[in-house]
Formats: sequence, structure tokens, C-alpha cells
Amino acid sequence: MKYQHVPQAATTLIAGLAAIIPLCGCVHSVRAPPSKVAVPPKFVEQVSTGAVSTGQELGSWWTVWHEPQLDALINEALEANTDIRTAQANVTEARAMTTVAESALYPTLFAQGTAWGAEAHWRAPTIPLPPGSTSSLRSGAYGSLAGLGASWEPDVFGRNRADVAAARAVAESTVHSLHGARVTVVADIAENYHEARGLQLRIDVLDRGISTLEGLLNYVNARYEAGQAFSYDADLVREQLDLQRAKRPPLLALLDARRRRLAVLSGKTPESAPVLPQMAPFNIPSAPTGLVPVDVLERRPDVRARSELVRAQAARLQSAKTDLLPRFGINFLGGDGELHFQGLPHFGATGGLLSLNAYLPVFTAGRIRANIAANDARLNASVADYDAAVLKALEDVEDAYRLRSALDQRSTSLSAALSAAHRNEIASTDLYERGRKTFRDVLDDRLSSLNDEDELVQAQMGQATATVQLYRALGGGW
Repeated sequence: MKYQHVPQAATTLIAGLAAIIPLCGCVHSVRAPPSKVAVPPKFVEQVSTGAVSTGQELGSWWTVWHEPQLDALINEALEANTDIRTAQANVTEARAMTTVAESALYPTLFAQGTAWGAEAHWRAPTIPLPPGSTSSLRSGAYGSLAGLGASWEPDVFGRNRADVAAARAVAESTVHSLHGARVTVVADIAENYHEARGLQLRIDVLDRGISTLEGLLNYVNARYEAGQAFSYDADLVREQLDLQRAKRPPLLALLDARRRRLAVLSGKTPESAPVLPQMAPFNIPSAPTGLVPVDVLERRPDVRARSELVRAQAARLQSAKTDLLPRFGINFLGGDGELHFQGLPHFGATGGLLSLNAYLPVFTAGRIRANIAANDARLNASVADYDAAVLKALEDVEDAYRLRSALDQRSTSLSAALSAAHRNEIASTDLYERGRKTFRDVLDDRLSSLNDEDELVQAQMGQATATVQLYRALGGGW
């Protein structure tokens, strides 16, 4: 196959552009501005005692509760949760777009073909003709063309490679976003599960309190009939009994809401809410310890995702700067064709066309430099977003450690108060029967004991929630 020579004018233009390339200057590799956050060497609020955490433990931290149903709910949610499915689709899309960007580094090959036909009726002038002669002539022409073509833009100044780097960084950020979705879903499941179990305990405490008050009302009525109590005492018990019964419907509604939330987080309808068995008193695991801020930042998916977005924006700025420089292209088109005329021999030919092209912006009314300035501003904004994620991660951990420590102290104090309340309840009943206490004292002591027990359960719910928040803040769950 023979090719036509590249026209002299084209070679002159390309040679001229090549000669002025040194005058355009080189596009240096773009480096992102450094973070302005000074990461501390340790967490101030971290407890000094507790289980030393490892990466493996953080990956499945919920197993420290040894709750099979919690494990099953989390495993189910990791497979069916809608947020996780969306994040997985985003990863697939980003990886596909990386392949699209990478394709610009290679030549594009294509095949093409066409076939055509035409027919004409030629009429003679309107003049008398001899008998038996025709006044028209039919003729036709048919042709076909098929061949291969190729085009390629050599990445002389790294524009396409910068686009590929940006696409890869974006794809990597979506992977970290997927990890972040897993962290969030796992924590949401664990929080709602422990809140539901805590509400079960609170309802159990309330039911036992109602039963106690009902027994106390029977006791007062018996003493009243025996002339040893007043109707006022019975009215006091009835008042408190109604108040305690009034607390039950809202607690049941909260419990049902947590169960429905567990179903939705697992990708099910609210009507498929799981039935939770009654549980024993809360098992509160020790707070994880032994982690330093640098390790946490390396593990936090949101921080890592924003770090990749900084890389992506730096690559986009690199790509934008190459618009100031020339671009070159190579195109080739080769084919084989046939041409047929009715009544004449057919003609055929094989040929090819090779072209070189070059492009250098001369005047764009500031568009290219404005685009560079815009991408530079986006890079600074992405670094600021990264710094914000770092600060938020450090704040989350410090707050979670502080809250867990405070709730530990509260639970310890409430446990001591509950023990004292039980002793006071027994003592006041004994003193009442000996006439040294009023019935109101007995009722108040029993209500105080029930209230302390409910407060302790709520504090333990808070401990469980704070522990979940701490593991979330540490980046656990993936």
C-alpha cells in the first residue's frame, strides 16, 4: 500500500511548533500545598486502661460484645444496605471512568465501510425520431469502499497521564467512601441494637416497678380495712401507679422504632423488624486504647478519601497547565474501493492517507489561564477540606473518649446509689411497720429505688453508645 507524502506546508508548520516548544516552558509536576494541621502525638482524653486495639480488632470491633444476633444483623446489613450498594456502584463507575481516561494514552483503531449505487434515465431531446428507435437511455454506477483507520495524540507534555492520575485518585477515593459507608452502617446497627436492648431493660424495670406498686396498693388496702392506714395512703399509691403505667407506651414506641430502623438498615421493610430476645444486664466492654492520632488518621476512611481527592485535584491542575502547550496528532486512513459503471469495465484502487497535525493556542481571551486559576483554587479548597476532615476525626475521638469516661463514672456512682436505695427501701418498710416512718416515706424510698435502677440502665445504654461512637471515631468497621 502506498501513502501520499505529507505536504510540505504541514511539515513546515510542525517543525515551527517544535522549534517554539522550549519557549513555552515546561509544566512542572504539581504538588499539593501541605496540610496546616499539626497532628498531636497522642489523644488527651484516651483512657490509660483498657484493651489495646489492633487493626484486626477494629475491623470487626462489634464482636467484643459476644452477641450472636448483633453479629448476624451486621453481616446482613453489610450485604444488603442501600448506602453500601450505592457506594459499591460508585466504585464500579469510577473504575470504569479510569479505563476511559487510560484509553487516551493509546491509539484508536477503527474500521469503516460504505456501499452506494445510483441509476439515471437519460432522455433524448423532444424531436421526431425514426420508427422503432428509443428516446431514452438507462445507465447506472455502483461502488464500495472499506478500510482501516487510526488516530493518536502523543502525550508529549503529560496531559493525558495527568487525567489518568486524577481518575485513579477519584476511583481510590470512592473505595475509601465505600469503607466509610461500612463504618457508618456497622455503627448505626450497633447503636440501634444496644438502644433497643436498653429499652427492653427499661421496660422490664418499669414493669417490675408497676408490679411492686400493685402489691403495695394491695398491702395498703389491707391495712386500711384493718384500720391501720388512711385512704390517703392508697390514693398516693394509685397516683404513682398511674404515672408509672403512663411511661410504658412511649418506651414501647421507642423500642419499635429501633427495631424498624434495624430492618431498614438491613435492606428490609420496616414490617420485617427483628424480634429481639430479652437480654441480661448490659455487658459493657472496655474502651479500646493504645492508638495514636497518626494511626487513626491513616485508618479513617473520610480522611483517606479526602487525601485522594487532593491528589486528584493536583493532577487536574497539572492537566490544565498543559493547555498552554502544543498538542500533536497522527491520523491514518487506508482503504480499498471498487467502482462499477453499467456497460463499462469496473475500476478499483487501494490507497492510504497519513496526516500529522499540531495545535497551539495563540489567543483565548484568558480562558486557559482562568481555568488554571480555577483549578488552583479548587486544589486549595480540597486541602482545606482534608484539614477539616483531620480536625473532625481528632475531635470525634477526643469527644468519644471523654463521653465514655464520664459515663463510666456515672454508672459507678449510680450503682452505689442503687445499692443504698435498696437498703433504704428495706429499712423504711421495717421502720414504717414499727410506726417510726410514714407510708409516704416507704413509697418515696421504693420510687427512688426504681428511679435509680432506671437511671443506671440509661447510663449503661450511654456507655454502649459511647463505645460504638468511639470505635466509629477510630475508623473501625472495615
